[in-house]
Amino acid sequence: MIATPLLAWLMLAAGNKPMPYFGFFLPAPVAVDPDLAKQLKHWHEWLGSAGYWLIGLHAAAGLFHHYWVRDNTLTRMLPGGVGVGVNERQ
Repeated sequence: MIATPLLAWLMLAAGNKPMPYFGFFLPAPVAVDPDLAKQLKHWHEWLGSAGYWLIGLHAAAGLFHHYWVRDNTLTRMLPGGVGVGVNERQ
């Protein structure tokens, strides 16, 4: 979550594009280099896709626990949900 925006900043700087940030423009931390910009774009997009896959797998694991394992994993996450163990609510 930190690496993706940093890669975007480096990518824009290497591609000689300004980096707007709340109406200001951040200074370029690297010199202009189109080849570096391409590599950074690749890693920026790869990390973004990997993040989406992790989110999807996490949701699928929750559904797996709810429908196949039939434990109370999802209900424990809800406010006022029935939990098991130390944090059990009554």
